[in-house]
Amino acid sequence: MKYLVTGAHGQLGQELQKLLQERGLSFVALDSHQLDITDRTAVLSVFATEQPDVVLQAAAYTRVDLAEDEGRVINWQVNVEGTKNIADAAK
Repeated sequence: MKYLVTGAHGQLGQELQKLLQERGLSFVALDSHQLDITDRTAVLSVFATEQPDVVLQAAAYTRVDLAEDEGRVINWQVNVEGTKNIADAAK
């Protein structure tokens, strides 16, 4: 079984990687530079290449102090559209 972890450099992504490593499980972990989840084509391409059995979606926009002001657009793009791209690719 192969796992795909998004948001590899975030707090949750790092913890998930530790757990997968401790259990000796096969996984690929990608950060936002390796996979921009807001880019639907890139997401579909990674899924086609990696063919994960399990997806651990840990990518998120987490700047709470900016999310309602200047970060509103990027917050929506990452947390809503990006997560939808991951969910659609996981079908």
